[in-house]
Amino acid sequence: METKFKEKGTIRKKWRKRIPVALVFPNTYFVGMSNLGFRLVYEFLNRYDEIVCERFFLPEEGEELRSVESNRPLTDFGFVLFSVSFESDLVNLIKILERAGLSPLREERKEGPLILAGGIATWLNPDPFTPFVDGFLLGEIEALGEKLVEFFLGDKRLAEVPGFLPADYSISFTEEGLIKEIGHPPVKRLLSPSLKAPPLSGLLTPETEFSETYLLEVGRGCGRGCRFCAAGILYRPPRPWPLEILEKAVDKIPEGAKVGLIGLEFAAQEIIEKVAQRFLAKGCTLTFSSLRADRLTESFVKLLSKQRTATIAPEAGNERLRRVINKNLREEDILAAAELLAQVGIKALKLYFMVGLPTETQEDLEGIIKLTRRIKHVLDSITKPKGYVVDLRLSAASFVPKPHTPFQWAPFEETTTLKKRLKWLKRAVGKIPNTFLSTDLPKWAALQALIARGDRRLKPFLLALARGENFNQALARLSLNPAFILQRKREKHEIFPWEVVDLEVKKDFLWTEWEKAQSAKESPGCLLGKCKRCGACA
Repeated sequence: METKFKEKGTIRKKWRKRIPVALVFPNTYFVGMSNLGFRLVYEFLNRYDEIVCERFFLPEEGEELRSVESNRPLTDFGFVLFSVSFESDLVNLIKILERAGLSPLREERKEGPLILAGGIATWLNPDPFTPFVDGFLLGEIEALGEKLVEFFLGDKRLAEVPGFLPADYSISFTEEGLIKEIGHPPVKRLLSPSLKAPPLSGLLTPETEFSETYLLEVGRGCGRGCRFCAAGILYRPPRPWPLEILEKAVDKIPEGAKVGLIGLEFAAQEIIEKVAQRFLAKGCTLTFSSLRADRLTESFVKLLSKQRTATIAPEAGNERLRRVINKNLREEDILAAAELLAQVGIKALKLYFMVGLPTETQEDLEGIIKLTRRIKHVLDSITKPKGYVVDLRLSAASFVPKPHTPFQWAPFEETTTLKKRLKWLKRAVGKIPNTFLSTDLPKWAALQALIARGDRRLKPFLLALARGENFNQALARLSLNPAFILQRKREKHEIFPWEVVDLEVKKDFLWTEWEKAQSAKESPGCLLGKCKRCGACA
């Protein structure tokens, strides 16, 4: 059956005597198919002959909600798995249930498919999702997938699937609105310590960020210890995949293909280079995710010779603020990286920054401009004599303090303040030639912060948003002041709604890191097998 998407590698199965499972990414096809984790779940489940797994995405206005593979409605499936990577996609999850003709509220659904949710947004904080889904799968598909399949086949009860959290657990609140008690013991999120097959997706489509590209994950997680980074905690301990697993992927990918290497943050440089050289020997074109500025070498940047755009993430404009967030990145490293990238002929350099970080001042904002000018000077000194200039593309995002990180105690900055800072930044960047700035909308960062830091009491607000009310109209439906969720600084021993998920990282460790952040003190990153500070390797 033809679909409107131009895919290669689509898995289509006959339904006869098979168990239908819907895998739903609650965002557009473009966003969902740019997500390697979603693609790996799809391919994993379809390895089982007894299962037919088909994909759904948020349809465009006026389009029907139908599966990609067989154009079936969601209600034809006995099991629905939502893969949620972004907190704000909870609103889309509600929209999809309503578009399918299902009540979005768990307590009102008397029949129909079982609705389960997984993905890192649910690992971070499942509680805002509890009114809408039947349960959660907290872990990587490689770790819990076999037991989940046994449940689909009727050989196991759902409660026996490791990493399962039912959505009907209770929470009690104090008169002040704080959490008094969570009525369920913490459920451990499951990680896979090793892989049987390379983390490679051969599903190709032009309609993604990685157009017509095989995606290969070279490592999962990062142990550099940035205090703002939820993924760095969610995937602890980090797991760089061994060379023999990655070389199996090289053998599977045809000559001349485009290959995107994902998860470079903590992988060994020499392994990445060996794998990359094998791909290049097959005539493949390589693309890389965000590069670590202090790890670039002459031999590595030569691998980028066909890549027109490179990305590095200073996150903050000066070293004081980078110490606050524990970025452990010196300005000389950033400038040296820019020099190496200019020498191999990149035409554009993307720089990622955040605005609204804890302890941020006007001087820190000015630091972004000073650093950008220094980077531009380095680039121009190399490329202008060759007759061209490198475009600088800055991205400034509003900082959202995430659960399970040292910044879970920090307040989210007022949206009015964020707007002023971004407006100032835009004016200042506009004075630098060939330099461009894109920013997010603080209002939508506030939505992300509300869901990341909130709980089930967000239900009327989320329903209103999903049904078309604007942000301020929906906020008026909340029974508590949004500032109670967003701007309040938390106390050390406060119970958080996300503590129903056990990431095996100690709360005391996170608190110590929060205290260090406020004093702009650095900490070392993960020393795999040699360190037990955070608890993930204990």
